[in-house]
Amino acid sequence: MNGKHIYISTLCVKFEDYHWLKNCLDTFHDFPVGVEHGTWWGLQPELPDVLDANKPMFYGMPTTIHAPFHEICNKPGSSEEQEMLKTFNRACRVYHECEATSMVIHTNEHSFPEEQRAAMRERSKEMILFWYEKFREQGIHMTVENVGYPKKDNLLFNYEQFIRLFSELPEEIGCLIDTGHAMLNDWDMVELIKTLGPRIRGYHLNNNDGKNDAHYPAFDPEGYLPPEKMEEIIATIAQYSPDADLILEYMFGDKITTEQMHSDIRRIARLMEENRR
Repeated sequence: MNGKHIYISTLCVKFEDYHWLKNCLDTFHDFPVGVEHGTWWGLQPELPDVLDANKPMFYGMPTTIHAPFHEICNKPGSSEEQEMLKTFNRACRVYHECEATSMVIHTNEHSFPEEQRAAMRERSKEMILFWYEKFREQGIHMTVENVGYPKKDNLLFNYEQFIRLFSELPEEIGCLIDTGHAMLNDWDMVELIKTLGPRIRGYHLNNNDGKNDAHYPAFDPEGYLPPEKMEEIIATIAQYSPDADLILEYMFGDKITTEQMHSDIRRIARLMEENRR
């Protein structure tokens, strides 16, 4: 594997210490590794401006974009929808400025009462198709990520519904699997990867404690899934979706070091190379 599909998410630096991340990428000499830029979240309203100031240092590197962590299932015409439109349009500008190759969006963010969930799934699909058309007009490649877990009660699409969603969307819309979200919902990731195959065009690789979306390193020995299970998942990726982007989406904090990142990148690249069909 030449590494062209491995990236590090800016979540690991809390969308702040871009210089640390750039140094981490620059000091990895095995092959080029890229960056996935987060573009907006409610905890840091200043993020878009901080990103604008720092993104030039990553120009020329492989780049993917994470669309704003903004609810897309808003009431049509609402102020929340207008804010979502504004943040997404700004993310589109970042996509082009960084010469990115894909942008991932979430199916939803919030929890909805049980009686509203069927309607919200339809609303989510409507907005995915809305952004698909907007993105297609601009040459933006789109993926859609599985989100939600029991502690937040915001799982809008369960295992079967998420798989079915991609039979209802245009083939050009790719799937992105977040391994942390999947394990919190006890999804069978090996079977999921086999089922969706090359329709999966990206992965957010991370582990957690089984209860929280903690974004541990993928092979963390304290993780909910043991390292050997994560190795099995990556081996399955190599066999069924070998061209997917592999994004290390780790939480900021004491677990993240340059050495940890470099070690995980090498381990993932080796597993991909050894298990390709």
